Amino acid sequence: MAANTESLADDSTRTRILEAALLCFKQLGIDKTSLIDVARTADLSRGTVYRYFSDRQSLIDATVERNTENYYGEAAEVMARERTLVDQIGVFAEVFARNINNYRRNWLVNDDKELLRLLASDRDGGLRRMSMFIVPYVEAAKARAEVAPDLEVREASEWIARMFMSLTVMPGSTAFDASKPKSFRTFLERYMVDGLAPRAARTRRKR
Repeated sequence: MAANTESLADDSTRTRILEAALLCFKQLGIDKTSLIDVARTADLSRGTVYRYFSDRQSLIDATVERNTENYYGEAAEVMARERTLVDQIGVFAEVFARNINNYRRNWLVNDDKELLRLLASDRDGGLRRMSMFIVPYVEAAKARAEVAPDLEVREASEWIARMFMSLTVMPGSTAFDASKPKSFRTFLERYMVDGLAPRAARTRRKR
């Protein structure tokens, strides 16, 4: 029981530090936030923060990972309400675009290269994590015959993830407004999943 209590206390303190770091990032920007700022905001000693995070970079990475987990949780919730892969990718696009815009507007990152590095800094890599998140949705679409029967699910999931990640390095577009999540959603719904459909379906749409 004592071990469980100690573990819960450790988790609580770590969460407290990460929430304080997130608040500091939004108020000061990532580059200007120090461990002292985070300790002050969390109302903890600097030594306590160092006990959980040995340096500033490990704290940044853990905070970004926590934020990523939160938006994947939000995405899974809204995607569960949809019945087709197109609609699921569409609502995921809205969640993703809002998250990216939040980084750009509120987190004060210096440039898009830094943004991409932050989004990919979780321990599994941003691209791999997103690909694995998308896999069950593509598998379900394959079972419903929404996509080609010989579709390689993992490859297709990575392709979708790569299209999403491209938004972080090429936000400018003449086809959609990256600052408006619904515009990004419409663009992806219209084109992204079409290439995964059975060839006969693609041929009918072209006629």
